[in-house]
Amino acid sequence: MTKMKTPLLVSPDLELDLEEIIGQCVAILGIRGSGKSNTAGVLFEELLKHDYPLSIVDIDGEYFGLKERYEVLVVGTGEGAEIEIDVGCAREVARISMERNVPVVLDLSGLLAEERGELLHEYLGALWELAGSLRRPYIIGIEEAHEFIPQGIRSDLKELISRIALRGRKRGLGAFIVSQRSAKVDKDVLSQASLLFLHRVVHEADMRVYGELLPWKKGEVKEIVAALETGDCIFLNGETIVPLHVRERDTFHAGFTPSLETVATPALRQVSQSIIEAIERTKDHREHRSKTERLEDRIAELEEALADRDAAIRGLEDVARTLGYIRVEVPSPAPTDRRSLAPREIETDDGETERRVEGAIERPATGRAMVPRDDVCPQVIDVDGAADLPLPAAVMHHLERISTRVSKDPLLHRRLLAFLLAHAPHTYSVDQISAWTRFPPELLETEAPRGYLDSGMVSVERRRGRLHYRSNLKAFVAREFGVFCPDIGSAEMHRIGLRLRARLLEAGSL
Repeated sequence: MTKMKTPLLVSPDLELDLEEIIGQCVAILGIRGSGKSNTAGVLFEELLKHDYPLSIVDIDGEYFGLKERYEVLVVGTGEGAEIEIDVGCAREVARISMERNVPVVLDLSGLLAEERGELLHEYLGALWELAGSLRRPYIIGIEEAHEFIPQGIRSDLKELISRIALRGRKRGLGAFIVSQRSAKVDKDVLSQASLLFLHRVVHEADMRVYGELLPWKKGEVKEIVAALETGDCIFLNGETIVPLHVRERDTFHAGFTPSLETVATPALRQVSQSIIEAIERTKDHREHRSKTERLEDRIAELEEALADRDAAIRGLEDVARTLGYIRVEVPSPAPTDRRSLAPREIETDDGETERRVEGAIERPATGRAMVPRDDVCPQVIDVDGAADLPLPAAVMHHLERISTRVSKDPLLHRRLLAFLLAHAPHTYSVDQISAWTRFPPELLETEAPRGYLDSGMVSVERRRGRLHYRSNLKAFVAREFGVFCPDIGSAEMHRIGLRLRARLLEAGSL
């Protein structure tokens, strides 16, 4: 017997099955005014209509209008909050929401960024733990997600949200990632989104993200996306691509664009008074706790932080030991080249001394020997064969995705990246890079590799009026592949770095 579907009425052109939403990562992207928040509100309305439990992280105070039709608990510090909460009672609110099936809007509009992050980490951490034991379907919606899971920046909160988005399905946890800046959202999370609603964007960086998500030519993506009107979007679900217009919200939209017309806030429903009282009791209990108890809690927090730091130190020690086991073998030059390959000592911009051999640089033990090739892209020789050892399929897929993306970049950017990788960790001016790569310094000044800078793969600074570049591959690998920890360790990270470096050097020679 075929199971009856529970339709979610998103658009006249689209009905989703509620079962398809369970445990999924959904991305809703688009600039402000494109209809992005309306689409998110419509999806939340449909979930509430079918009593689907959820929490919405609201940093602009836009979602209290859902109370016009649904019993939603609005907590936090914004004007629409029914009860003010802080870090101390965040876990209790999360427990009530999940155990009693109470929809929550977590209004963080009145908090500073640091306070917002601390409260949200506590709240989402509690939901993650509860989901592990209760195993119930639950959705977490996150507005302006780029503020919490930014590309290229690591934090405990980002790691937690990424874990929910990437691994929450086993616990029944799903995530709605809503953002007006696609390029600033962590790429690993976006790549795992099974359902995407792509509204209009205008920034070139955001267009590039859409170009990676949509199987169309770059010109087609730009033309179609730029023509989208407010409320229009491209719905992407696997190989299914549907242009559609999302219906308007049934409930009051507090984030509407202001106009000269008077908009009155409608009457709002209230949740059970017993729920409010339960949260108030938690707050009262905290306020009446003794000074000794509060100090004991603080000591426990510091001990936990110290344990995390000790674990990080042990990880770095493992990396150091791994590097200590690697030997360097520099191949001897051919007899006919001995005169031209005589090493010369050269002082760098940083005041350090290097021994250069016609395009190659002799350095302390790094586990790799470099042989000149095309004056720009040295060949990496992994003398211990570490790069050939197997890596998990998911890691290899992400590595392939990065190298494929780089191989499509302009030749100038690929050559620049290859040069910096070959001569890491030193910093080079555009004049020095020009001398090695034969690209005009004026071109290197004006055509900055924006994609590599945004991702953190390359850093740049201006000294004495000229740009200076350097490679940050190690930090980039730690950020990009950190989501796979602790399933992969420092040795695997080292192999990832070797393999990715080889791929990027190869891309620079194409």
